[in-house]
Amino acid sequence: ADVAAKGASALPSFRYAGPRLHEGGRTVILGDCVHTVKPYFGLGANSALEDVQILGDILSNASSSDAAPNYGDAVRQFTDRRAADSRALVTLSRGLDRPGKLGTMRFVLPLILDGMFHKLAPKLFAPGIFGMFQLEGVGFRQIQRRKRLDRVMQSLVILGGLSAAGAGA
Repeated sequence: ADVAAKGASALPSFRYAGPRLHEGGRTVILGDCVHTVKPYFGLGANSALEDVQILGDILSNASSSDAAPNYGDAVRQFTDRRAADSRALVTLSRGLDRPGKLGTMRFVLPLILDGMFHKLAPKLFAPGIFGMFQLEGVGFRQIQRRKRLDRVMQSLVILGGLSAAGAGA
């Protein structure tokens, strides 16, 4: 009965805990502790698994030499390798969740434009953001940069088309 009477709750804010993803020489933060994101598309769970894989690789490399492992260097390497992607992931997630009609347009219009431009010129324009999330070996920082480049190129094409149409009228 108490659960049914409880009011609706909002999703948590999307936060980035960086720029440092470690504390001292033996503690790292990962997953939702670093990057709270939209609970869609498996972004949170999958990026947490990426965090674990990268940390595991770093720790394996640190302990593969004959010398004693330097965990302080390992946790700093984790920060160096994951901080930019973690920040980009949160920024991308925020962009997918803007409130109101303007927020909806900022979400829907890029999806439409990405689909159209990628279909017309797939070698020039990247797939939409959700398609890019599925590409193996492409980090969130790379996605963020590519989508910015696509927006600039799309704007130039649209403005050029409008200018040509205006000059022809």
